[in-house]
Parts: sequence; C-alpha cells; structure tokens
Amino acid sequence: MTIREALQAKSRRILAFGLAAWLALVVSLVLAAPRGLTVPALVCLLCFFAAALAQSFFVRCPRCRGNVGLLVAQTLAPGRLRTHVRRCPFCGVSFDEHA
Repeated sequence: MTIREALQAKSRRILAFGLAAWLALVVSLVLAAPRGLTVPALVCLLCFFAAALAQSFFVRCPRCRGNVGLLVAQTLAPGRLRTHVRRCPFCGVSFDEHA
C-alpha cells in the first residue's frame, strides 16, 4: 500500500462520516421543523464539525507528521476541482512510495 492509498483511505472514512452526519442533520431538521432546532440536530451538527476538524488536523504525512488533510481532500474532489499532489509539501516524500 502506498502513502497515497493510505491517506486517501483515511480521508474517505472521515468524509463518509461527515456526509452521514450532514444527511442526518438534514433529516433531523426536516422532521423537527415545527419545533425548531432539537438535540438530535445539534448532535449531528457537532458530528459534522468534528469530521471537518478531523479532516483538517488528523490526516498527516506518515513520514514527517505534516498536516496534509486538506491536500488529500482535494485529490478526492470531483471533476475540475480535483488536484494531483505528488509529494508532501513539508518533507518532500513521494506519495507513491510504499508506506
């Protein structure tokens, strides 16, 4: 498994959790529309923000521990938003090397 594959797998898990939290937030808000914001909606909102923070701060280069979460998230973006990052911007290790 390459460094790129390991980082993308971790990032996909975090992004899937964030998407699930966002969808649960929408569902809880629709179901609780007459009553306003409820406890389940707040929990879902906190889970969504936790996923955003995890993506920003906990996806790190395995060699230098540099924060590459937002770069890896851009490699998973659809279409023209996608970028291709070849190396860690902090230590210069190729993401195509074996972990």
